[in-house]
Amino acid sequence: MERKTFLYLMLTVTIIIWGASFVLVDVAIDEGSSPVMIAMARFIVASVIFAGYLLLRRRQGLAKADRRMFLALAFIGIGVYYIFQYYGIKFAGASISAIIVMLVCPVAIFALSAWKYKEKVTNGEKAGLAVSAVGCFLVITDGSFAFVSNLEMIVGGLFGVVCAVFWAIYTVEGTKVVKKYDPMTSTAYITILGTFMVVPFAAADVTLTGQSFPPSFFFAALYLGVLCTVVGYVFWFRALTGLDARTTGSMLYFEPIVTVAFAWVVLGEMIGWVSALGSVVTVIGVVMVSRK
Repeated sequence: MERKTFLYLMLTVTIIIWGASFVLVDVAIDEGSSPVMIAMARFIVASVIFAGYLLLRRRQGLAKADRRMFLALAFIGIGVYYIFQYYGIKFAGASISAIIVMLVCPVAIFALSAWKYKEKVTNGEKAGLAVSAVGCFLVITDGSFAFVSNLEMIVGGLFGVVCAVFWAIYTVEGTKVVKKYDPMTSTAYITILGTFMVVPFAAADVTLTGQSFPPSFFFAALYLGVLCTVVGYVFWFRALTGLDARTTGSMLYFEPIVTVAFAWVVLGEMIGWVSALGSVVTVIGVVMVSRK
């Protein structure tokens, strides 16, 4: 198998894992779990695994010149990112949150990458992005604009936009660290640092609100910590070692399709023919972006 094909396969697995996570978080929140505590539990699980890895492999510490970058990535990619994302899911629902984040994120990655690294965006890539954006728009609206009258959904959507911008910065800037540190080591340090950043939010949440820990909370914590963070982040950074940030980011357009499918199976959320058509259009757009 060619290396590039293998990296695309890793990205596909990552997208499936991340797409399903929106539904699991939605279930846990509906059963009384706090979005902040879900984020805290996720990264406690992941940090324990990563700390064990660093100790067993005896990885060297971070160079002094890189510490500021790692702190910034930890804050953007973990410290505040998932608080916005999980509250977005609480307000707007799993499918809408996933689609809004992934509609904006690839465009933000393309724009930031092209601006920062002076990368030329070809006409084919522009066309592919446009086609994918249209596809995601069809999925999110399903031919109706009723969601615009719902204040909670609008707030959740704004949280999704913030997440998309944060993830774009995380992806583009993260390309630097994986060139110096391997993906597992980079993700380990970022996750552990980010976990400490979530602690103040979790402490405030415990103080100000009541907490509930249904079985879905613990299942979500394990799934999010092991698969979404350890496996997903490592695969994502591994892909960045062989694919450019713009191509990698374009794969995120697949994620809402996965979320909608899982929401239909687990939550019984039906999708209309417009959303189904949008899924097909999205796939076509991603293929256009990925082709050279």
